[in-house]
Amino acid sequence: MKSLDITISSRHADLSEALVATTRQKISRLSRLGNGFDRADVHFYEEQNPRIADREVLEVWMNGTGRPVGCKVTAPDGFVAVDRAVVKLEHQLHKLKTRKTSH
Repeated sequence: MKSLDITISSRHADLSEALVATTRQKISRLSRLGNGFDRADVHFYEEQNPRIADREVLEVWMNGTGRPVGCKVTAPDGFVAVDRAVVKLEHQLHKLKTRKTSH
């Protein structure tokens, strides 16, 4: 099985080594659910509005053969954002895998 090529970037946010390692580990586990995905783009940024509680924003797009899958989540912390994104992506990948095709 081919490994997932994961690109992690950020804007207005400092990424710790622990956050990058956790993100790589959890996103790479998603490759077992979706067949044909060979790259994932992960982008962290921080919301600038001080009235918003969940300031950490995370966008993930998985591309490959077939339909791209992506999500956008907000959280008070980067680690929580990664967990929320993984839950959303697992749901989407499960829907894609179990979708019935009409004849």
